[in-house]
Amino acid sequence: MDFLKEITAIFRQHEISQYSELNFQIFNKSEKHPSSEGITFESPNFAGEIFYYANKVMEYCEMEILIFKREKYRFKIIEKPNLKELKKKIAEFLTEIINELKSSR
Repeated sequence: MDFLKEITAIFRQHEISQYSELNFQIFNKSEKHPSSEGITFESPNFAGEIFYYANKVMEYCEMEILIFKREKYRFKIIEKPNLKELKKKIAEFLTEIINELKSSR
């Protein structure tokens, strides 16, 4: 399964991708990082990442966010998610971030 494609699609379809001055970068598996793929994102108000790790020993999705103004850090791990669970958990995580940002305005 192409988890990077799914992570990127979820991110791009979510309201957070329209956030002002948001930059994001996609990371494919590489020789240097053969077990991980994901996306990092940053704006003047927050920075975060969503990565999927898989090899013979581990398989999980890790999501992190730091909201600068409130100095708030959130972290979530989903072990061996199926596609439906992955989509749901990433969307929930991104929605929590947007709601937090809206309440801090």
